[in-house]
Amino acid sequence: MKYQVMRIEEDLDFGCEERGADEPVMAVVVLKDENGTESRIRQEDQMLYDWNIEEGDTVILNENGELRKVLSGDWTQNCNSKNVDTTKFVNMMQAVKAGKQIDWICPFCSGTVERLEQKGGKTVIGCTSCDMRIQIEN
Repeated sequence: MKYQVMRIEEDLDFGCEERGADEPVMAVVVLKDENGTESRIRQEDQMLYDWNIEEGDTVILNENGELRKVLSGDWTQNCNSKNVDTTKFVNMMQAVKAGKQIDWICPFCSGTVERLEQKGGKTVIGCTSCDMRIQIEN
């Protein structure tokens, strides 16, 4: 599901104690989903800066429950310009190519990425909800 970032607030709720020295600074992000329902989630403040997530952005939650901006345009160009863990990406591609069901969320629409077709020496991996497709040789 896609969300719009309505507000980003400093997380000041540490209970009765101060934030531990080894604990990351957290932010509370107020999101509005496609149905207009608002929710609040805690995210690492530095991660919001690293991914340039700001109020007004359209975001999704990735496989790890972390916010990511919804990508648009040429997905290969977008992926090349981001901090992509290449090893993880290749391993996920190989797992999907082998037909394994893995938890992989589309960075464009938050749909499910899976093997769509395998024939003629080629495998097509893509999103079941949008037109994101990757064709690889078997």
